[in-house]
Amino acid sequence: MTHYSTTKQVGRTAVLGMAAAGLFALTSCGEDEPPPLEDIADTIIESVEEAESFTVLSDGDWDAAFASDPMLDDVDADADQQEVLVHFTEGGDRVSMQIDVLDVEWDMLFLRPEATAYMPVAAFIELMELGAEMEGDDISSFLDVDGFREDAGDRWLIIEDISESEMEELEISSLLSEYGFDDGPSLAEQYASEGELQDREGTSVWVYEGEDETELVVLADSENPYFVELTYYEDDVRVTEHYSNWNDAPETEAPSEDELITEQELEELLMRHIIF
Repeated sequence: MTHYSTTKQVGRTAVLGMAAAGLFALTSCGEDEPPPLEDIADTIIESVEEAESFTVLSDGDWDAAFASDPMLDDVDADADQQEVLVHFTEGGDRVSMQIDVLDVEWDMLFLRPEATAYMPVAAFIELMELGAEMEGDDISSFLDVDGFREDAGDRWLIIEDISESEMEELEISSLLSEYGFDDGPSLAEQYASEGELQDREGTSVWVYEGEDETELVVLADSENPYFVELTYYEDDVRVTEHYSNWNDAPETEAPSEDELITEQELEELLMRHIIF
């Protein structure tokens, strides 16, 4: 489950597709010389797994992504204006996303223990329009979009009984596995043992380089060497994920009952606006 992959599939998996804001800068007095990566690799993994909360901002080479995906050939969107911001809170049990991709902005909230997700119906409609555009269809030829949008209002779609496998993709352990970080040794083997002390946006960090300009950047703190940046390649596209708000990420509240619409209710509303 990389946020970048899901972004590419947004027109195909609109309802359960994944998810801009400024980063809350990490601060630390920092330590001097970085230790060998193999000496702190286990601690890096533990620091992520045991964190109460954190934030991830995904930033990719969107020009390359657009060029490599024929589904995006006819989509009118600025490749430089694509962001996915994710807050993991309550130890990863609550995952909220702010997504701005392909000129569509929306929020999603996943409650893992309840196998439930929420998304604005207005965003669902925009994703339907995007999906039709990607398929080369004119959605207005078969749907009264304006009427559907007006009747839906500001309500949120509640998506219940999400499969266990989909919920597992949101687990922090699954996030680490996507990077190939199953444990400390598997992390350490992907980068050089020797790191470099750097200052990035006022934060002291240790930078460990991998092949093809990949990077592991962690806080210069041997007791809590939290991720600061991860740079890697996916489908030949360079992606950077920025980490912040360790143990201090904002928590998103679930919509109130009177703001919700069920999937069945949404389907019934949709059918009333189908053009036959």
